[in-house]
Amino acid sequence: MFIHAFEQITILSYILAVAAAMVVGLILRIPILPERPMRYSWTISIIFPTSILALGFTAMLFKLGYTGMLVALIVGILTAVFAKYFLERLLPRPQMEESA
Repeated sequence: MFIHAFEQITILSYILAVAAAMVVGLILRIPILPERPMRYSWTISIIFPTSILALGFTAMLFKLGYTGMLVALIVGILTAVFAKYFLERLLPRPQMEESA
């Protein structure tokens, strides 16, 4: 089975979006992994949700017809900035219940 050139560019664009989000996240000093225990952590990190948001926003723009590696690069940069400065304002941390 052959992978067509358009599919290869799409896959490379997704990889570029995630890589750009990770690099800009490191520059902005976003932690790589959430704090422990990860199961109950709501800490924003590079692995989750920054790279997942980069994939999602890239897929949405590709579906709307905006394709290319430049679009993926811009989405990766904007996703890291969004995760660092605006995500907690949009989705605040949940209130933790204290056990008796």
